[in-house]
Amino acid sequence: MDYATSEAGRAFLRTVQKGQVRRGVVSSLADFGAFVDLGGCVDGLVNAAEVSWRHYDRLADVVEVGQDVTVVVLDIDLDRVRMSLSMKALQSDPFKGFARTHLGRVLTGRVTKVIPFGLFVQVHEGIEGLLHESEFNKGDTGRVASLAQVGDEVVVEITDINFTLRRVSLSLHH
Repeated sequence: MDYATSEAGRAFLRTVQKGQVRRGVVSSLADFGAFVDLGGCVDGLVNAAEVSWRHYDRLADVVEVGQDVTVVVLDIDLDRVRMSLSMKALQSDPFKGFARTHLGRVLTGRVTKVIPFGLFVQVHEGIEGLLHESEFNKGDTGRVASLAQVGDEVVVEITDINFTLRRVSLSLHH
């Protein structure tokens, strides 16, 4: 069925409202998001950025086909017979509480990604910070990959939290 010309699809979308919370089932996954069947003639799209607050590399790591989900309707496009949904909007933002309570704290985190200019370290559920290469001994810069691997634990201090950009800066704790 071609949903773009579907009167049944438009009729279903007229029963849905922005801001409405609905239950549905994940019908398929794509690189850009998850399609959710809300029981009508049109599957809504949960854009990849609206699936979860936590960082993930693959969508399949946080949602799977056939999974029951609760979503918020973000937008409805009757002309194109489409709707945008969010799962993340119903989850509490872990960054808010973290930003208020963790500046200056020393803690043990797990390396989640090694990049040429530093390490990303998970410092709290759903929160990663950057440990820049400049934090390592001067002779070690440029060889970040030889200093730590994904999964290693490191002791870090939270030196800066930028709530607007949602960034956490770390330093090595000695």
